[in-house]
Amino acid sequence: MKKDKYKKRQVALLVATITIGLIFSTLLAVGVIDNEVFAEEPPISLNGVWVELDVAPYVADRFEIRPEGVFVDGRQVNTHYEWDGSTLKYRLGEDDYVYTYLSERLIRQKPAHYISSFAREVVFQ
Repeated sequence: MKKDKYKKRQVALLVATITIGLIFSTLLAVGVIDNEVFAEEPPISLNGVWVELDVAPYVADRFEIRPEGVFVDGRQVNTHYEWDGSTLKYRLGEDDYVYTYLSERLIRQKPAHYISSFAREVVFQ
């Protein structure tokens, strides 16, 4: 008797799962549910000027990321950088620069003179 109830529950669960799946698929196909819900978020754009925080303004490092590459003091220092959505890497002369993106800040990992963080410069128009 217990086996019979167990099998009935299994069948009911299977039918319910299939029904829910079919309803969900139909809503997705018709367009009621937007399939962007399942799309990955695009990586954050780093374009802009990044300024070092917590140092005197006259000694703060700053660099700019553009689609064309990395710029320091208005000059292009590299035409290539790597950005995977959490880590920025580029080369400046003999040094590799590595930053980690955290809470809208870039934290310099290399070269590790000291721990420094950078925020995007806000431009008022």
